[in-house]
Amino acid sequence: MDRWEFTHGRIGVNAPSWLTFEVHRPYFDGADSPLATVHARASLLAARRFEQRLPTALRYGMSMPASYRRLLTDESRLAAYRVRGPADLPRELASTNWRTLADAFDRKDDLDDVDRAGLAGWLIAVCLPESVLDIAPADLTEAKCGNPVVGTLQLARANALFAVEGLSERTASAYRQLIDNPVATVPQAQAVAAWGYLLSRHAQDDSASSMYFARAGELLKVLAGELTGFDHAVLLARLRLREVMAAERRRDFDLAWRLLGSASDIVSEASPVTSEDKAVRAEMWRRLIDRRVDIAVRRQDREAEWQGIAEGLALDPYDVKIRMQAAQATERDGDDEKALAEYLLAARLGPYGTAFALLAAARSAQRLGHNEFARVLTERAFRTAPRSARTRDALVEICQSAGDEPMAEVARRAATPEQPHEGNWHYQMYASYFNLGESQSPCLYARLPSLAYEFAELGAPPDTNWQRLMPPAFRANLVRESGLTDFAVTHPAELPQELRTPAWNQLCQWVAEFSESDVDRQYLTAMILFRLGFGKVVLDLVPARPIAQLRDPRELRIQHWRDVVRYVGSIGGAVVEPRASFEVADHPDCPTHLRFVISVFAVVFHARETKSLDEASKWRDKAQSCLDELLASAGYTPFEKAMMESRFYRSVTYVPFLRRDTRTLAAEMDRAEELARSVEPTTPYEEFLKQENLRACVESRSKEAFGFGENDLGHRRVLEVLQIDPYEPKTHMELAETLLLQGNPLEAGNSYLRTARLGPIGTARGYALAGECFERAGLPVLAEDCFVQALRVDPHAVSAARGWRRVATGIPELAAEYADGLEQWGAARQAARTT
Repeated sequence: MDRWEFTHGRIGVNAPSWLTFEVHRPYFDGADSPLATVHARASLLAARRFEQRLPTALRYGMSMPASYRRLLTDESRLAAYRVRGPADLPRELASTNWRTLADAFDRKDDLDDVDRAGLAGWLIAVCLPESVLDIAPADLTEAKCGNPVVGTLQLARANALFAVEGLSERTASAYRQLIDNPVATVPQAQAVAAWGYLLSRHAQDDSASSMYFARAGELLKVLAGELTGFDHAVLLARLRLREVMAAERRRDFDLAWRLLGSASDIVSEASPVTSEDKAVRAEMWRRLIDRRVDIAVRRQDREAEWQGIAEGLALDPYDVKIRMQAAQATERDGDDEKALAEYLLAARLGPYGTAFALLAAARSAQRLGHNEFARVLTERAFRTAPRSARTRDALVEICQSAGDEPMAEVARRAATPEQPHEGNWHYQMYASYFNLGESQSPCLYARLPSLAYEFAELGAPPDTNWQRLMPPAFRANLVRESGLTDFAVTHPAELPQELRTPAWNQLCQWVAEFSESDVDRQYLTAMILFRLGFGKVVLDLVPARPIAQLRDPRELRIQHWRDVVRYVGSIGGAVVEPRASFEVADHPDCPTHLRFVISVFAVVFHARETKSLDEASKWRDKAQSCLDELLASAGYTPFEKAMMESRFYRSVTYVPFLRRDTRTLAAEMDRAEELARSVEPTTPYEEFLKQENLRACVESRSKEAFGFGENDLGHRRVLEVLQIDPYEPKTHMELAETLLLQGNPLEAGNSYLRTARLGPIGTARGYALAGECFERAGLPVLAEDCFVQALRVDPHAVSAARGWRRVATGIPELAAEYADGLEQWGAARQAARTT
């Protein structure tokens, strides 16, 4: 499959979505994959049995609960594969097998008993048990179940009910038709043995299980003359395997071991004839190995445990259960570094147990002293299973131990949501960007859309606004990384009603009435839309107008805002010059404050984009003239004047920078910082503005220090920036860069991890750079996980793919295949563009 195109825009919660898809592909679309686990291939055999019209022939003995399919789509974030029935999967995503399944289900009422039974078994194999109940909506009578085909259909109903409801009364009723007065047929022999197993594993009273096992044994004796030697051996081995559960419940582990030995001997002597027989035998061996390892652990037989693990890894290398068993065995041996690597590999191969593999990996990381890495793993465990008390408590504890009570509160709130999307970590952090909800992140930019909305409610923009302009991709990245794809809308009106807050509904009304609204209301609405990431909507709603023809200062202001939106949207590509804004500043009716704002903006633009000293100097002079007028005016408070002057000096120092006038640059930055520190806020909003400006000012001063070669001073200033806002991911990346200058790749890696943890800005880059740092620090296990996480977010990150290839430990051939394939894919695309 084309992994890079397939996963573009889809970010798995912990593992790359393509990896979850390939390991479990038969469940997703009914097709095979070289990486598919043994149990996932159940549907492939079921498809062949349906085609052969052999519903009573042996198929796999293990089936997954109904929750498994939900876990697959939740963890892979492949929402298009989230189906309740076979017809729900879009035809273009379905394999040939799946289309046959869907077609058969569509005409289920016209099928004969043979095809109905075969179809029911197939639905069990692809983990769609609820659809089985559409084929067998009621229990078939005991008399009819004497027919092997009908009995097979009834057994599928019983299995489906258990998968959906557990050991309910309906489940028991379905089994009773097969087990109360059984006759010697394969489905009834299997049903009797299965019921004994279910009692042993799930019932409070399992005293009757021995009777059912004995009854199943008698039925198999009668069937011995009717079945092939292979089929009889497999059924007998399955019975022994089920008896192991009863022995284990009684804590008779020696008996359980002897039963496993008996089952292994039976399977060893069985000779598969067809390819279908070989598939059944492989699944039987996989189950026997699984139980042998479990019972060996109970018996404290380390040699047998490791022997079973080695066999399991050879047979089923991508199976999460055998990888977990290996990691647990390694942890018991006291090898934390190897256990960490193995738990991380198990977590990538989920979904069953993903979160708990991550928690176990975090324990290993903590014992090794990798506390920041352990925190990242614990957070990923919580994101994978936010409804789990174990993941919530672990995350709260590790946040509190780090003195980070705000993040502990985010975990608590996400764990007890009123609406499903509120259980999402990213939503709790940045709800304002999703639907004008209540952001819990203390990061200074977490509430910007809500601030814009609050001023819109008041009906007037703030005299002094904040400076931060979020990149257009922020909302898109936030939605992608959170997996909340229902929020991936391009217009506020497209958001489903159940996801809206009252504020969002009000915004939709303002947008709907935009053309009839006055200019002030339009400007306020456009401010919210841009802060939410709807720049294109702003450009659609506010048509460009010839600046020279305007006379109303409010019209000039909204045209400037339109130009800012247009300019910011172009960053990262062919940058669009904000010419309309420059025309507004030169317009005779432009208010002084607006001219000041645009002039300062123009200095920064020309310094960064055109590198024109003449243009930057010209606009600085205009800004200075405006500032002098504003500072002399009685219309502004001391706070507002100090803020304007501080921002002025922080921005216009680009001019001495272009002149290489370091003395003037330092003096003017001193003034900007002095004002930023001395300003006295009188309201919570002014306090926010002070902190936002001071953070930006000290950040600029850190860059100044590094530019002058004063690395120690630059490092101290970055630390101060983090004191002002410790939740800004970009600053952690800057700290990492200073740590690398100091020759400390380990701590730099931890700082890059914080960037990734606090994303979405810089998530993939943070992980990739952390991987490079850990590789330099001689920590390949940490490096590998970081490279994989970078590829989870950005599957096209070739440097991360190459890093994974360099350090891969668990399945190095997969890392090499991915990196090689990505390089070839990129080269082919480049060649196509060239031609």
